[in-house]
Amino acid sequence: MSKCLTRFNIDWVWDGKPTLIQSRATDDTGYVQPTYQALRRVRGSRSIYHNNAIQTWLVQESGEVKNVQLS
Repeated sequence: MSKCLTRFNIDWVWDGKPTLIQSRATDDTGYVQPTYQALRRVRGSRSIYHNNAIQTWLVQESGEVKNVQLS
């Protein structure tokens, strides 16, 4: 379905240590979300709108998951 959130999963055995995982999407045309570095090359480092880069998630030892941004 176009323009919707999509739940995803991966087969992964977590060792309990803090871990970074990343998620990205591909649209109907085949466009794949870029990295932050690729976006900055095109838009510069001061752009704050339409930030559609690959998302990074920190899985903490407690099991809590937070969205983080890699530089």
